[in-house]
Amino acid sequence: MKIKCIEISINDEDLGCQVTFSEKKDLGEETANMTVQEIIDSIGRYLLIQRSYPEFEDESDYIYFETHDEEFAGELSDYEMVLSRELFELKLFDGKIEVLINPTDKEYSELKKILPILTNKTGKLTIND
Repeated sequence: MKIKCIEISINDEDLGCQVTFSEKKDLGEETANMTVQEIIDSIGRYLLIQRSYPEFEDESDYIYFETHDEEFAGELSDYEMVLSRELFELKLFDGKIEVLINPTDKEYSELKKILPILTNKTGKLTIND
């Protein structure tokens, strides 16, 4: 699967962190006046990777990914992420998702900072500067 990303969203909050690579820009408040189908159609192709932090000491992290395609979603356990200035790859046991990116210097710096936090040493992460 290939996605041509035009918007990168990076969040790190109390309950977890996530990175979203989107083919379309987030419409924000504009979605308030849209039907459910219009909202779904406006999302376009995307890759979301999310780590949920445990709330209690005996819980473990949960690392999850989803795409616009229901066939490509689920928990991440055996994977490799590769980041370069032009490409982000998520290699899974049964396929690969390639995201063509053109991040700003700030976005690229934030990606390099958040991806090790997101993966938490559960998979392989390669950053090719």
